[in-house]
Amino acid sequence: MNSKSYRKSLVCFVLCVVFAGTAYSQDARSLFARGSDFQRRGNYYSAIETYRECLEINPRYGDAWYALSQCTYNLGEYDLAVEYADQAAKYARNFSEIQNLKGMALISLGRFDEGKDVFLRILDSYPNDVDARFGLAQLDLFNGSLSAAEARYLDALKRDGTNRKALLSLALVSAAQDRNDLAEHYVNQALKYHSGEAEVHYLAAYLSSLRGDFTEAEQHARGAVQIRGDWDKAYELLSHILYAQGRYSEVVDLCEFRIGRDRSLSSAWYMKGLAQTRLSQIPMAIDTYTMGLTIAPQDEIMRLALENLVRESVSIEDPRRANWARYHMDKAAEYRRVFDGPSERYEYQKALSVDPLSREARQAFANLLEREGLYELYLEQLKFIKENFYSSVDKGARTEQQIKNDDAMEALESLMHSNLARRWGVSPFYLDKTRWNIGIYYVRSPVQLVHADSEEISAVAAGNIFSGTASTVVDVQTRAVSGYGEAYRLAREAGRDYFAILSVDETERSYSLDAQIYSARTGTRTGELHVYRTGNDRVSRALRRFRQAMLDMLPIRGTVLQNAQGVLLVDLGKSDGIVPGAVFDVVRKGAVVTNDTGPGVFYSRKDTLGTVTLSAVNEEISEGAFKKKGFYDILNVGDEVILISLPKDAGEQSRDGNSETDVRPAADAGGEPATKSAELAERESLRESLSSPQRESTLTSLVKSIMKD
Repeated sequence: MNSKSYRKSLVCFVLCVVFAGTAYSQDARSLFARGSDFQRRGNYYSAIETYRECLEINPRYGDAWYALSQCTYNLGEYDLAVEYADQAAKYARNFSEIQNLKGMALISLGRFDEGKDVFLRILDSYPNDVDARFGLAQLDLFNGSLSAAEARYLDALKRDGTNRKALLSLALVSAAQDRNDLAEHYVNQALKYHSGEAEVHYLAAYLSSLRGDFTEAEQHARGAVQIRGDWDKAYELLSHILYAQGRYSEVVDLCEFRIGRDRSLSSAWYMKGLAQTRLSQIPMAIDTYTMGLTIAPQDEIMRLALENLVRESVSIEDPRRANWARYHMDKAAEYRRVFDGPSERYEYQKALSVDPLSREARQAFANLLEREGLYELYLEQLKFIKENFYSSVDKGARTEQQIKNDDAMEALESLMHSNLARRWGVSPFYLDKTRWNIGIYYVRSPVQLVHADSEEISAVAAGNIFSGTASTVVDVQTRAVSGYGEAYRLAREAGRDYFAILSVDETERSYSLDAQIYSARTGTRTGELHVYRTGNDRVSRALRRFRQAMLDMLPIRGTVLQNAQGVLLVDLGKSDGIVPGAVFDVVRKGAVVTNDTGPGVFYSRKDTLGTVTLSAVNEEISEGAFKKKGFYDILNVGDEVILISLPKDAGEQSRDGNSETDVRPAADAGGEPATKSAELAERESLRESLSSPQRESTLTSLVKSIMKD
């Protein structure tokens, strides 16, 4: 090849490489631009797909890695957000932006120390970086330090007086501190400088609703949807504001509009069902909830709302009840596979509350009692099944299960021929064992961002969960109270022993239930409970923790049923956590009152008649030797017994790990844990209270949403 031809070939090769590189780069850039457009419109799934196509062409495209990290962060995939941020840091120049995003993702993963280190490193290199201060303020909020977070936001605002994130965050923090005038000032500043942004109007609407100014809240919410017509969160907030004003027909219309755009919006189905309930359109509300739960079966608040309606308004013979109860039967089966007896018991009881005529649920519950060694209760359940579910056809051709039940009943009847109930001539399952009267009240937040009326639904569920506890009567005030004063008056007038005031805070991933517990006699505080749960079944787990905490502070107390020559029969047994060797004070009837302050009970020495030490314990009743106080025996049937102590090996004797441990009182006369399970529960409660308070709340969730924008 001559030199001229060589030069021509070389020029052609270089031009091909240049054109190929230009086309290569241009194709990646066009994909990045298209992904950015998806991202701006909130279509993160399409944006992620496009960015990945872009990175297949150019794996060193740092801005694409950063944008991919942003999208995955917005979808809650925080592990991936960290991974993509690290990739972006290799190729992109916007160091602080990438690291700030990584720090926020680490916070969302609960890796708080790592997140803090990231933000501090940014400030070492860039002392005026505002976003790093926002990250540290977010950590302050998770730690419950509102004042520290406020100081950081103010510091950021000094560096940028119109910063939208700082203004809105300060407005939210001020509102959380009940400084409404200051919150209004900051949100007005944000509206002044950023009036064209839907997010500003959204938060202005929320803050107005917190103040109870629903007219202004509605204006801001409608402003948000006018600016960004495809933003469903703004429509959802508007429906909550309309609901708070009692405009239920408009709520239904708005929810139908949202469902028409996206049928998978479980929050729209929930709000529609709630509004239909308020309009007394009960059959329609039930259908709406049922449809919503097919879309979001894990929505516990919606399920509780449906089950409340079913119990109140659906015939007990309605065949739909079996379908609604199926969810709890399936959950019980899951818990059985992992040997979680208390949770399995809870689900069977929920299934039976929805469908009391379920033969399957009744049989499964009976089988659980057998596994737990509660044979007297097991026998009673088998008798109930035979009397109510065996048909005349069954009696002629018994099923395998019926043969097994009949054989079990025959064997148990023989074994119990000489038990305490037969010897004393009593029917233990017809005894009135009620000892405690508790009232549950709640305060309502002006607006809830996840489930409207979640406080009322939670309070009703908290009352219903005590239905399997024979020793307590729990009454729920379904109307919200104004505060402590009204709750105390209602509880005292009703003659309750204790009352609890509940409040609820909920995000898309967490549920918090706070309870202040008081003596209904004196109005003094007995205790407080703060339950925080995340993940699936978080509501039911929180409610069960509330029940256990209430029962663990109640002393074990019973009644003298009979007195035969110094041997007493009392209505307490193994199902109450009692074992041989338990010692009780015997106290004159009507002389036991709750302590003036704190848990436990008080009774005068002159009303103490003696002590009884139990020697024989069955499931529901026990007997023991009475040691009288003084010369005369003035004990009467109906006098009370109050637990003083259990033997040290009580946990082993009573099989304290069984499924009954969280459904019975478990304290001694002083209100201290008397059983092993109660002691463990108190330790767990103490551990929770001493652990880091880094919890998600409505406040932290809203501030996080500001940082995403």
